[in-house]
Amino acid sequence: MKVGDLVQCTWQPRSSHIDENDCAAPMLHTIKGEMGLITEVLHSKYSPQSPRYQITFPQLGYMHPLSDSAFEVISESR
Repeated sequence: MKVGDLVQCTWQPRSSHIDENDCAAPMLHTIKGEMGLITEVLHSKYSPQSPRYQITFPQLGYMHPLSDSAFEVISESR
């Protein structure tokens, strides 16, 4: 998977992020079933074998990081 791939989200997160008080902020968007684009590959020094992907959902005006188990690739970019 790489930047530019079209994906469909197969999982609905319950929170959007962790706020400044270390509390989970509620998810305001329903992304399960929505199409999105991979806009960034996020590598972690804690889990180098399992990158996460920043998925942009332009129809919602929203971006969310997801692991590859939370979406399926619909169309790969070249």
